[in-house]
Amino acid sequence: MNSGPRSFDPEKAVEAILYTTSKAGTTLYETLKLIYLADKCHLERYGRFIFGDWYAAMDYGPVASDAYDALKQARGTRRISRAPAITNAMRVDKQTNVITPLRAPDLDELSASDVECLDRVIEQYGHLGFDALKHLTHDAAFDATRVNAEIAIEAIAATLTGSPELIQHLSDPHPDRVG
Repeated sequence: MNSGPRSFDPEKAVEAILYTTSKAGTTLYETLKLIYLADKCHLERYGRFIFGDWYAAMDYGPVASDAYDALKQARGTRRISRAPAITNAMRVDKQTNVITPLRAPDLDELSASDVECLDRVIEQYGHLGFDALKHLTHDAAFDATRVNAEIAIEAIAATLTGSPELIQHLSDPHPDRVG
C-alpha cells in the first residue's frame, strides 16, 4: 500500500493546533492525539486529513510528523520545520509541554468540515488525559506499524466505517477529487 494523497498545509496545521489548544487547553502530546482522532473523523467523513500530514508510529502512539516538528520548533528544541509561522502563534513550555497560544486561531484557514471534526473530537475526548488518549489512539493501524515508521493512510482508513470505499477513494490517481 502507498501513503495515499497528501499535501501538508503548514498554515492550516498551525491554525488546527491553535484551535485545538484554545478549546481543549492541552499539552503537545494531548494535542497531537486529538489531532489524530480529528484526522480519522475527517478521513472517514470527507476522504482526507485536515492539513495533509503523515503519521509516524512513535512510542506513545500515532504522531502527525510535520505538526510534531513544528511544535518542537515552538518549544525551542528544533530550529526549522515546515511550519515556521508557528513560533509567532504559540509557545510550548520545555518542561511541561503545555502549549500557550499567542493569538486566536484564524478560522479562515479551516474549512467548516475541519472545524466540525475538531469540535466533535474535542467534545468527545478533550477532557481525557494523556493515558486515556494514548490508549484510544493505539488502534489497529498503529499496532500494525513498526515503531518510527509511517502509518499508511490505508491502514488508518481500514479502522473506519466504510473502509473499502474509502480505501478505493484514496487509491484514486486524481488527487484533485479528494474531499
